[in-house]
Amino acid sequence: MVGPGTGIAPFRAFLEERQATGATGQNWLFFGNPYRATDFLYEEELATMQEKGTLNKLSLAFSRDQKEKLYVQHLMLQEGAELWKWLEEGAHFCVCGDASRMAKDVDAALHQVIQDHGGKSEEEAIEYVKQLKKDKRYARDVY
Repeated sequence: MVGPGTGIAPFRAFLEERQATGATGQNWLFFGNPYRATDFLYEEELATMQEKGTLNKLSLAFSRDQKEKLYVQHLMLQEGAELWKWLEEGAHFCVCGDASRMAKDVDAALHQVIQDHGGKSEEEAIEYVKQLKKDKRYARDVY
């Protein structure tokens, strides 16, 4: 799940539902916002979900907390080997939030991860993503 800013809202609900129903399977959230101190939405809830095992991995990008900006797509690239492994094991990839820039950057990072860690050409990465969409494993709620 990639949900920077208010894009976290549907993923929070998704995780709550999984927690309430006792659903199994791993969950990984990439979340980002400008400042950790003021913009870490639902920090306590996410920490509790991690403690309970509902949220298995939380990757955080606070873009203005350091000199060089850090966004969720940068984390995807940094953690690309593991992201690729999750995809190959059947993970679904969902993005929610800003359509004008973030969603495009996340999509580009996804293609790059597939190329770098899946050993795919650019064309093969495009086909891989098309197949994810066809299999309903790649969802975008962008606005």
